[in-house]
This record gives sequence, structure tokens and C-alpha cells, in this order.
Amino acid sequence: MPHSKLSVGNVDITVLHDAESALPLDQTFPDVPADSWSQYQQRYPEAFNGIDNLKAHFECYLIRSQGQTILVDTGLGSNATNPGTVAAFGGGNDGHLLAELSAAGLKPDDVNTVFLTHLHPDHVGWNTNGGTNNSPSFPKARYVANEADVGAFKTPQDEQIFGFSYWEKTIGPLEKAGVLDLLVGESTLTSEITAIPTPGHTPGSMSLVIVSGGERALIMGDVFLNPAQVTETDWAFSFDYDPVLAIQTRGRMVERAEAENATMAICHTSGFGKVVRAEGRRYWQTI
Repeated sequence: MPHSKLSVGNVDITVLHDAESALPLDQTFPDVPADSWSQYQQRYPEAFNGIDNLKAHFECYLIRSQGQTILVDTGLGSNATNPGTVAAFGGGNDGHLLAELSAAGLKPDDVNTVFLTHLHPDHVGWNTNGGTNNSPSFPKARYVANEADVGAFKTPQDEQIFGFSYWEKTIGPLEKAGVLDLLVGESTLTSEITAIPTPGHTPGSMSLVIVSGGERALIMGDVFLNPAQVTETDWAFSFDYDPVLAIQTRGRMVERAEAENATMAICHTSGFGKVVRAEGRRYWQTI
């Protein structure tokens, strides 16, 4: 799959495509009537797999800023690193993040920071290498996550919520190795990149604000699952931890993206987009 790249001032962003799968609409958005999707299936055909399923991408983002290489999320992983998640979301097929990283001309050693937008299992899959010692996949990196998600999903909560355990394979080894840094509130990664709280999908969900050379971008994890939610911000996703808060956050981030003319990236839709207006409503427009 060709790399999708974006420059925001002096910051370079590359999409790393880990995997994709089909997610049933009636399970992912159980409160949204089936016929409400038709206009968005016509507008965003690339975001759907037939009429009954979303086409969910599992994207990670590689950011270069001020000499730092930052990886945003680590995707599904493999049957060695994250078997329950690969079975549940990837149809048993390994993700491709490490191959994508190599195709972008980098090795795991080149990554300085792994920024985890949240600690759901499909965003932490390549955190570790699945070997005998199951050590960090990115051996020279600090891993950054939000403190609130640790309390929400750490074993045994992971298995209670998702029906399978992933924490001890994907996050526990980071704690053991002493490479996991926990954030509370806003935090600066470089002078061009700031992590901000965007809670709702999980208690500790975070996004990145990139400001460089007079340009702006927002990398927002799962604030949105599908482009339709740029218009329908009150459509709750079944995996939203706090649906009411998620709706408030989604609306706030859409307004911000529009007001700042910021490029947006979300982890389950491929590529980049902006908020545009048509007939008085906001829509996602791929760029």
C-alpha cells in the first residue's frame, strides 16, 4: 500500500498501514438506524465494506519533528504479540506495521517516542516483540500513555471488558522494563507537538496538536471512527467508554478543526482530511 504523507510546516507525517477489517454497522453503532448510513455510504464509499459493514483501517502515524521520530499507536500486532486482538479484529491475520516502518526507511531503533492515543487492544499490538522475553519492539523509545487508561484497562479489567486478555502481553512488559511514561493533562513532546486530553472513547484518550510554519494538524486516535461522525457528532460508537463525554469531545474537536483549518487524521480511516461546509453542515473531505 503506498504511503500517505503530509507536511505540516516543518513536521512530516507518514501513515503506516497495519491492517484493515470489516466491522458490522449494527454492532459498532447499534443506536443508529441502518437507513441513516446510506448518504454517507455514497459520500465515503472507501469507508464501507458493502452496505452492512464499515471498512475499519488500523493506522499508525510516523511523525518527524525537530530531530525526533514519534510513532503514534502500534496497531493490531501479530499472533505472537497480541493474539486475542488479531483474532477479534484482524480475522487472524498479522498486522504490517514493522514492514511499513521498514518501507519508510526506518528501523525500530530509530523511534524515539511511541505515543499511545489510548490503551485499547487494537492500538497497542506491536508494543512488544512477542519473543521469549517479550521486550519492547522499539528498544530506544519511551512509550507515552495517559494515566487514566491504566486504571480503566489494566488486568483483569481488560479481559472483563473485551473477553480476552491483552495487557500482560502488550503493556505489562513496558511497565516491567521501566519505559512507560504516564501523562496527566497537556504535555509537550516537541515545541511543535502537544498532547492534549480528548476523553470519552476511553478515560485517558489523547490527541496530538501539531503547529508548525503557520500550519496545523490534529491526530485524534478514536475521537472519530468513521468520517460520518464529522457530521453526526452525536453518533456514539459501541466501544466509547463514556458516550456522553465522547460526543462532547467529538463536537469540540470538529469545531476546533474547522476554526483552525487544521488537517485531521483518525486511526480507523485511511489518510488525512479537513472539515468542509456544504449546505450548512460539516463534512469530512479527504485531502
